[in-house]
Amino acid sequence: MRGLRVRLIGLAYLIMWRITRWMPERWAVGMFRWGFDRSWRKNETQRAIVTENLRPIVGDGPGLAPAVRAAFHSYGRYWAEAFRLQDMSDAELESRIDFVGQEILDEVMAAGGAVLGVPHLGNWDAAGRYVAKRWKLAAVVEVLRPKALFERFVAYRRALGMTIIPLHRGEEVTRRCVEHIKATGDLLALVCDRDLSKRGIPVRMFGRTTSMPAGPAVVALRAGVPLIPGATWQAPDGRWRFRAFPPIATGTEPETPEEIRRIMQKLATVFEDILREEPEQWHAFVPY
Repeated sequence: MRGLRVRLIGLAYLIMWRITRWMPERWAVGMFRWGFDRSWRKNETQRAIVTENLRPIVGDGPGLAPAVRAAFHSYGRYWAEAFRLQDMSDAELESRIDFVGQEILDEVMAAGGAVLGVPHLGNWDAAGRYVAKRWKLAAVVEVLRPKALFERFVAYRRALGMTIIPLHRGEEVTRRCVEHIKATGDLLALVCDRDLSKRGIPVRMFGRTTSMPAGPAVVALRAGVPLIPGATWQAPDGRWRFRAFPPIATGTEPETPEEIRRIMQKLATVFEDILREEPEQWHAFVPY
């Protein structure tokens, strides 16, 4: 029964993907806003998860409930944009994204690659397409069910110019990432604020202990490249802001458990600053 439900949800996403590409953008964004607003009202479990994730950032005051609702709206906007991004011209993308930190990526890519650690925030696909036009970009993508939906996402991100490294749950993907960077000098993007393996590194964020995957630090150290935080925010009027931050590791540090924990805590601290700026754009729809 669960397998049938997963297939039906996947089919619904594929249908909406096709419909959204036919719509004017304003209609598509409005439709997803309505749908996710309905989810905010009806899905008590999901609303409670987002509330608990945003509470340490926003506080328990009157701003918490509006921030939670805005988080649902932001996530809906992400899907509307993602379904349409492949059809956007390069000129339109250039006109809609503001990029701070290009000199940082210029420097590390000239030296032979880097790891880019980003949170589930705003619309990183837009930044990914923008970056992939300038430097070689690879991304690790979690394998989704059903298979048809995952294959569509892989084709979509490849069409945006990215090299895709699939991540199967429970699979050791670190070696493939290290080999890829050493062979290509690519910039490797890792969306890494969630620990899917449940074997991550304990870090402190917003006064609470959570865990993050060790992969960003381990890959950077084994490949001998810098680890750079980055983030993309949704801006008004359909624009995006992308920022690359200075490296938090050079790739020359010793690969010890203590050093990996230190690097991941530094990344978590940068993520705290990033998420404080626009907490309602954090796609915090799973427990952290």
